[in-house]
Amino acid sequence: MERPMTEWNDDRLDELNGRVKDGFAQVDQRFEQVDKRFEKVDERFVRLEGEMKQGFAYADKRMEAGFERINDRLDRLYGILIVAAVGAIGTLLANGIWG
Repeated sequence: MERPMTEWNDDRLDELNGRVKDGFAQVDQRFEQVDKRFEKVDERFVRLEGEMKQGFAYADKRMEAGFERINDRLDRLYGILIVAAVGAIGTLLANGIWG
């Protein structure tokens, strides 16, 4: 049975220090790989974001044009309703129904 180590000698501390340094070096390498992957993702994201902005700008233009057409139609409808109302009131007044 091993007895628990209560004291660390210099050789053991140096070995532990070396293993810790090696471990951190491996972690640094992995983070570099992750950073490279994120750069690729970031490039695709920027390109996708640009495409989305263009698409939304196109949709906005089409919606504006559609709303302009709807506004024109409503303006014509209001004009027709006013002409019809004036004509109906004129007809009623001319026939003596109101007075």
